[in-house]
Amino acid sequence: MTALPQKPSPEVMSIAFDLIFRKGRSPPSCPATDNTDLLNRIRDKVQNESPVMCRDALIRIQRLSHDVYEVCGAFRDGKYGSGDEALVEAFSQLQMKCPGLSDEEYRTAFAVGMMWTAF
Repeated sequence: MTALPQKPSPEVMSIAFDLIFRKGRSPPSCPATDNTDLLNRIRDKVQNESPVMCRDALIRIQRLSHDVYEVCGAFRDGKYGSGDEALVEAFSQLQMKCPGLSDEEYRTAFAVGMMWTAF
């Protein structure tokens, strides 16, 4: 029987999330920081996690940064409707695109995405 691929732990995902969304990261359209540096910073914080899982977490969160930019742009354009239902739909899109984060992280990603799309 083939083993299912493992996913990064919530701890590793949160560390990668913090580096991308809480440490002053610019929108995805701007030059990205050095991935090697980001990966090393993740690995320094979770030495018990494999380098592959750290890299996977970084890739997933970087993908989220692109997805949140698109979702927030669509939200601003009214693609999801208006009112609370629109916000629920936008959050649902983020959760489908990058599962496994906390509600607070989705809220933070959305808030940051709204700032990114305001420019």
